[in-house]
Amino acid sequence: MTEQRYHVIGMTCGRCADALESKVCGVLGVDQVGIDLDTGSVTVTGEALDGSKVCAAITEAGFEVAAVL
Repeated sequence: MTEQRYHVIGMTCGRCADALESKVCGVLGVDQVGIDLDTGSVTVTGEALDGSKVCAAITEAGFEVAAVL
């Protein structure tokens, strides 16, 4: 199991987090998504994660990836 963390800009509420989680969960290989609104961090776990696809899903959901942690 691999874990990747991202600092995401633009998440301000639970609805934002739900939309982002839904989009990222649709990426092949993603098993779980954890979101911390207070810090703006998104933790993604799964097998054979493709970071570029996760970043693309975050962007498609309307948010900005500020950093890969």
